[in-house]
Amino acid sequence: MGCGSSMETQSSARGQWPPNGALRLQENGGAKVTNIVQQYVRLDERISKLEGTCPGPRMATAEAWIEHLQAKRDVMLGLDGMQHSARPATAQSQPNRLRGEAEAHQLSSYPLTLGSERVGNEIVANTPTKDLAQLAHNLGVIGDPRKASMHEDFFANLSESALYLLSIRYYGELLDHTKQRLKALTASYAELNDLYVNQDGIIAYISGGTYMTRLEESIDEQLEVARDTRDKLGSALEQWRICGLLLRAAANSSTQALKQWRQLNRIIDPKQKLQVALDCRSLLHASLTSLEAAQLALPHVELKYMSNRQVLAVNHCNTYMITDIANAARYEHTTRVFTSYEVNIHSKTCTWLYDTFNKTLRSDFDKAEETVRRLARTLRQHREETFSAAGK
Repeated sequence: MGCGSSMETQSSARGQWPPNGALRLQENGGAKVTNIVQQYVRLDERISKLEGTCPGPRMATAEAWIEHLQAKRDVMLGLDGMQHSARPATAQSQPNRLRGEAEAHQLSSYPLTLGSERVGNEIVANTPTKDLAQLAHNLGVIGDPRKASMHEDFFANLSESALYLLSIRYYGELLDHTKQRLKALTASYAELNDLYVNQDGIIAYISGGTYMTRLEESIDEQLEVARDTRDKLGSALEQWRICGLLLRAAANSSTQALKQWRQLNRIIDPKQKLQVALDCRSLLHASLTSLEAAQLALPHVELKYMSNRQVLAVNHCNTYMITDIANAARYEHTTRVFTSYEVNIHSKTCTWLYDTFNKTLRSDFDKAEETVRRLARTLRQHREETFSAAGK
């Protein structure tokens, strides 16, 4: 994911400064000089503060993330030149899907072609969740272990198809969310560029577009190098931010899902039990999809305490959830699987990610930003003195 210097606009604008600014400044008197210099100081302080948020590098990272999400979603939709039947190998082996299960029927208008290896039945692709629930109730799979065993493969296929559709929906929601993030970053970057233009105008008016002292030139060169380092770290900072938010969402969804699952033993009414189970399945799907997206956002970092084997186990239990409820042994097994997953992602993986971030990238960025602020402050103070002297 890319990064860019926050100072590109300022650097390119310098060559356009008018040549006789210093002479014109001397002709305008001390009062006006003082006012202009004060404007420069205030403007530079605002720039320094806004630069610290790295809107340019973060914007480039957000743009790259949008492209990545769009490519992922296009593959799932079969819009990348491949038929949907040639699903990515990772679709089964990787974790993850998402929420909104109750809205799965809204996805039936997408150009999906579920291959024959996935039942090949259009009804499977377009079955709304409430119809699935009614079918499960009519067949009595919630309270009868024998009937549940008889129909488990059929309901597993229905679940797998519905969850796959929800994966597509979730990546669409992720895209929308990231586009909003990009919109905010673009606005901040535009504001920063406007401040650069105003600052360049003031400096041009005073100095005529040339360094007034060798010290000013030296500090400015050091500042450019420091900004470049800070901006590269700022780009990486955005990647870790995305991963961290998605991991936290995955952890929260897993906790809610586990609460729902544990309630099932206390529910007697079959319809109510089925609805709670479907809500649980949706929440776990949300958790798994968020986890998958978190790893996509930070591909070169291995997320500790969350093995592929465990993710596959959770995904398998989620797929067979509807027919496993009636079987006491399977219910207990699923409880252990969900509990282990929730503990690992919430108390271990999330904690590890944030601890690692704070000890490494966060620390490096803070040091780089402090260097930039120190050099910017030094240059600002030197220019304030030099500019004031030039007007006397």
